[in-house]
Amino acid sequence: MSRIERKIAFVAATTLLCATLEYLIPKPLPFLKLGLANLPLLICLEFFTFKQFFILLLLKSIGQGFVSGTLFSYLFLISLAGTLSSGIIMKALKSLFKDRISLVGCSLAGAMASNFAQLQVASVVAYGKAIWVAAPLMLSIGLASSFVLGLLAQIYQQRGTIPALLQTDTLELSLPLMQEREHNASVAIASLLCILAILLVDQFPALALITLLMYVLQFIAHRRILVIPPLMLLFSMVLLSLFEPNGKVLLSIGSVALTDGALNLALVKALRLVCLLSASQCISASNPNLKGRLLAYIPLTLGYFNLLSSSFKSGGGSLIERVDRALIATASGEHTVTVRGKKAARTISKPLFSLVSFCVCSVAILSKFLF
Repeated sequence: MSRIERKIAFVAATTLLCATLEYLIPKPLPFLKLGLANLPLLICLEFFTFKQFFILLLLKSIGQGFVSGTLFSYLFLISLAGTLSSGIIMKALKSLFKDRISLVGCSLAGAMASNFAQLQVASVVAYGKAIWVAAPLMLSIGLASSFVLGLLAQIYQQRGTIPALLQTDTLELSLPLMQEREHNASVAIASLLCILAILLVDQFPALALITLLMYVLQFIAHRRILVIPPLMLLFSMVLLSLFEPNGKVLLSIGSVALTDGALNLALVKALRLVCLLSASQCISASNPNLKGRLLAYIPLTLGYFNLLSSSFKSGGGSLIERVDRALIATASGEHTVTVRGKKAARTISKPLFSLVSFCVCSVAILSKFLF
C-alpha cells in the first residue's frame, strides 16, 4: 500500500486503541461514550485532505465494529452516525477557520453533532422517542469530556513525537506482519440467517430462548461473552420505558408509571439487540473476506492496532510517554507480534455451530405459531 494509505491505517489503528480502552468502561447506554477515539482525529485534523479524513472516519467506525463485535448490529449504525457527523463538522471547522479555532472548539462542536446524530439514529432503529429523555445527560457528558479531550489533543500535539512527524510527513511506517486468515463461509452464512430470524421474532419468550442460544453460538465461536453490557442495556431499556406508558400499570412512583405493555416492548427491544450483538460477534469470528479498495484498509488497520495494543501494554512511564513509545515502536517496526492471537486461531466446530443456528431459526419460525 502507498505511504498515505499506511498513514491513514496507522491513525485509524490509534483510534481503535482508544476505543478499546473506552469500551471497558460500563455505561448506562451502550452508545454513551466519552469520545476517547476522537483524540487521534483531533490531532490529525490538519494532516489529511477531506477525502483522506473521510476514509479515516469510515475505518474508525468499521474497525471499532470488528474489534467490539458490533459491526452487524444497530450499534454500528448509531456509532457510524456519530463518527461521521462529528468528524465532518470538526474537519470543516478546522479547514474554514484554521488557527482561529482551537482543538477544544472543534472537539466541542464535534461532540454536539455526534450526540444529536446518535440520538436521532437511536430513536429510529432501537429506542424510540423515549431516548430523547437521555439527551441532557448525553449532552452534558459529551460537552465535558470533549472539552477535556480538546485540551489533551492540544497538549499531545505540542509535546508528542508522532504528531510532529505526521505534520512534516516524515513518518516512515513499516508494514505489520500479517497472516492470511481463512474465511469461514458456513459460520458467516449461519450467523446471517440467525440475524434474519432474530429480526422476525417479536415475542419475549422466544427472544429469551434465542438469546441463550446466541450465547451458545458465541461460545462455540470462541468469542468472549460479556455480562455487564447486556445488563446495562436491559436496565436502560426498562428505564426509558417509564416515559412511554402502554397498558396496565404495574408500578407507579409519583407521576411515572411502569406499564406491562411498555415493559414487554422494552425487554423485546433489549433482547433483540443483545441477540444481534452476539450474531455480530459470530460473523466477526468467521473472518469475513474483505474485498474492495476501502475494505482492503481493514486488515492493515487491525495489524497496526494489534501492534499498538501489545506495545502499549508492555510499556511503562506516564501516559503520554507510553503512547509515544507504542506509536514509535509500531511505526518503525521495532515491536512486532503476530496479528492473529491465539484465540482467533481456534477452530470453530462447524457442525455444532450449524446445529445451534438451526435451533435459533426453528425457534423463530415456531414462535409465529405458538406465541
